[in-house]
Amino acid sequence: MRYWHAMKSRITCLLLAIAVGTMGTAIAQDEPNPKTLIPQSTLEAIANEVSGTLAFQHIIELAGYERDRLAEEYKTTYREAAYIEKMARQYGLEDVHIERFKLPTKTWDGEQGDMWLLSKDGSKRLVSSYRDIAASLAPGSKSTDVTAELVWVGKGTDKRDYVDKNVAGKVVLASGAVGRVHNLAVREFGAAGVVSFANETGKPIDHPDEVGWSNLGGGGRGGGAGQKTTFGLILSHRIGTELADRLEAHESMNVKIVVKATEYDADMQVPTAIIKGTGESDQEIAMTGHLFEGIAKQGALDDASGCATALEVARAWKKLIDDGVLPRPKRTVRFLWVPEIQGTTAYLQRYPEETKRIVAAISMDMVGEDVTKNHNSLHLFRTPYSLNHFINEVPQQFFEYVGDTNREKVQNRRIAYSFRYPIIDPQGTHDPFYFNIDKHYGSSDHSAFLRFGVPAILLNNWPDVGYHTSEDRIYNADPTQLKRAAFIGVASMSTMAGATDAGAMRIAEVTMGQAAQRTGVQLGLALQMLGDGGSYAEAVNLVRQAYIREAEAIRSAATLADAPGKMKIEALAKAFAQSGEASDLARLQQYASFVGADVSAKASTADEAKAAKLVPVRLKPAPQGGGGGGGGGAQGAAPDPTAPAPDPAEASRRQYDAMEMRGFADGKRSILDIRNALSAEYGPHDVAKVIEFFEGAAKTGEFELKPNQ
Repeated sequence: MRYWHAMKSRITCLLLAIAVGTMGTAIAQDEPNPKTLIPQSTLEAIANEVSGTLAFQHIIELAGYERDRLAEEYKTTYREAAYIEKMARQYGLEDVHIERFKLPTKTWDGEQGDMWLLSKDGSKRLVSSYRDIAASLAPGSKSTDVTAELVWVGKGTDKRDYVDKNVAGKVVLASGAVGRVHNLAVREFGAAGVVSFANETGKPIDHPDEVGWSNLGGGGRGGGAGQKTTFGLILSHRIGTELADRLEAHESMNVKIVVKATEYDADMQVPTAIIKGTGESDQEIAMTGHLFEGIAKQGALDDASGCATALEVARAWKKLIDDGVLPRPKRTVRFLWVPEIQGTTAYLQRYPEETKRIVAAISMDMVGEDVTKNHNSLHLFRTPYSLNHFINEVPQQFFEYVGDTNREKVQNRRIAYSFRYPIIDPQGTHDPFYFNIDKHYGSSDHSAFLRFGVPAILLNNWPDVGYHTSEDRIYNADPTQLKRAAFIGVASMSTMAGATDAGAMRIAEVTMGQAAQRTGVQLGLALQMLGDGGSYAEAVNLVRQAYIREAEAIRSAATLADAPGKMKIEALAKAFAQSGEASDLARLQQYASFVGADVSAKASTADEAKAAKLVPVRLKPAPQGGGGGGGGGAQGAAPDPTAPAPDPAEASRRQYDAMEMRGFADGKRSILDIRNALSAEYGPHDVAKVIEFFEGAAKTGEFELKPNQ
């Protein structure tokens, strides 16, 4: 009997231990894979098909190293465009061809750019060569063969840098931007040419041997009419500071510079292809990567990586359709490989009817980067506040899915010290997926779409250790991160392109859930504003504008729906805004009473009364770069070095203010409405400044100011 009781006790303890162990496992499993709009089995099929290795190989083919572009390419087809066209055909895509656009100016081409340091004993040292580093020869340089004294002028971008220095006929060494130095040293003080070690985009302290891309600029590639243009060479930080130190020590130094450059009549080339829809809808979805950022610059990450990923999205998606894993999408999907911004703009201008059919677009610009080397993450840059849309919400869901399943979670450590659903390329790293969901930023091809009213977002890895430098090479990419970017691309694009009436409702569902989170954040900011002693009216404006924006985002899903679905989605948006805004304003008012904020209504100022009576109505398109979310990156474009250097923060603020004021001007909002929307996005704005902006735009004929009915 005693034995039986002992055995019974042991069995009870064992069962209890098993139960506790099971409970522990259950607790450890409280972090399952997040749910998305795509079933897990389909997500797994997409993850299995997309290949980071193939995307990596495309980058090698497109920009594995900087190649001298042969004259034949300018007369026929650039090798990058030919490669994309060839692979798109090989992958079975449809309507594969290259759109060609005539350029108003010739295209610059470098052939040689050598700098020799001459010694008194007759020996010479090759300091830099275009043969080895293409970035070392500034686009716009003219052919020359000169031997001259090298003179150090410091930064060289201010006239004071040339006081008591005779640079006429000499080669100037400077630390300032090569175009700005050339404008003063050559065009004003008669220097033979410029050598600069400026690196304004890279990280020269951490990477002293990289050479930053820059060009002479100013009146086109080679200067305006009557402007003298010679050459600009660009050195690494290491070599530049070495030479500067020697010159500062009063060492006399002569150099021999040999430059050969030419110009060609060439067209702008845009390879394009589609995955044809079922014909149930005439709508389209688009994806871009910029194949060129000026023909001279050939960047592996910026942006052969985005082009390679877009190509892999197209290949994998087409294969999944052919294999019956994914249905053919309801909407046609257009892929564009473009000269940055300029190529997208030209295509959209050439096909205005197609532009009207595109309901959403994604720009792949610098993706798939090695996060350990670059210390970066993949960013989803949302649309600006003036254009709220479901295009933000669908990719965000897949960003969060990859981020959640590709990191070690302590909650799951008893199951395994590993990712919950690893998306890892066999030739890539096992790094986690780091990501950020950010407010709008322009300066890529999504900004061109936005300028035409097409909702578009940007996927972009930032920061980048080789950005716009000679070190923008393949070794900074990671097949694993490329695979993940392609996975997000296929999942997002197929969800939007394939959405039926029910699918549109599901997208509205996701949008509304994420909208609730964002309005909660805005309420928090409004409460903080009051706690800091800020304006109650501005706090109320934050809340109200949040619900206006988020209702627009929910409502945008109706674009994908048939009539019954449109009505349901409209009802969802209306109910969300009405009930949510009333509730949050009540909370705000209660808190205001607790902190003693002045909630009394203020009489309108004269400017506010004036702004409320005027509605800007567009008469003609916004000026290029002025209304589409940022400029930059055009075909070989560069800032004009003849212009005064703007304060970067102020220039950025003005650019985005102008962009959004134009964006909010829908022919219905008054200037006061626009001021309030702008203030909710970028902080309180002076209504007089907003009036001034639109009165100026009315004088140019861009807008007409009509009375508010």
